[in-house]
Amino acid sequence: MKREVAVLPCVAVLLLGSIGCSRKAKPTLVPAQNVEMDDKTLMKFAEEVVEYVELRKKAMTNVPPVNEKATADELTKRQEVLTRTIVAYRKGAKQGDIFKKDVEAAIRRILTREFTGPNGAALMKDIKEGNPKVEGNPQPQNPTREVKQTVNVAVNAIYTDGAPFSTVPGSLLLKLPLLPDEVRYRFVGRALIIRDTEANLILDYILDVVPDPTTPR
Repeated sequence: MKREVAVLPCVAVLLLGSIGCSRKAKPTLVPAQNVEMDDKTLMKFAEEVVEYVELRKKAMTNVPPVNEKATADELTKRQEVLTRTIVAYRKGAKQGDIFKKDVEAAIRRILTREFTGPNGAALMKDIKEGNPKVEGNPQPQNPTREVKQTVNVAVNAIYTDGAPFSTVPGSLLLKLPLLPDEVRYRFVGRALIIRDTEANLILDYILDVVPDPTTPR
């Protein structure tokens, strides 16, 4: 199974100035990227992500602490509690809460341009690596055969344990708004998702952003 790792340094990623203050405080994106998105739309996306990070902080107060000597069972229990708490806090969350309509439209334009550009074929090949609709994990009894894990693309759905994680090429990340360490972009089939890395939750998604008929939906 491919483990998820941080692709970008995230200390200076998505800040609220003072991130613990009210949700009305305006976030700042640092450093600037080549994100082809108007400032208002970019700010709207940043506000939604920061709001989620604040909700996540509240959820963490219900999570049992662990130390470097924690057992696998203790770590699993911690994740399960975090996941359940976040889902409870996000009850009623729906598609488009983070990827608002204008944010979704901007991201679609960015990805369409990149996928249909000179490097499009290479990008679409790259994002198949680890894509759970394309790749699976080797069978222990027969490593030459793979077992695919079904990943349900839905808000507050748990990303299937054992399913691989897609590659998101650096050239695409440079075109998309930066994210804090708590969340990551991934591709599941032709959909782009935003996922909590520890809670293993799909927070929001955009369907059919990959114009590749050879990639399953």
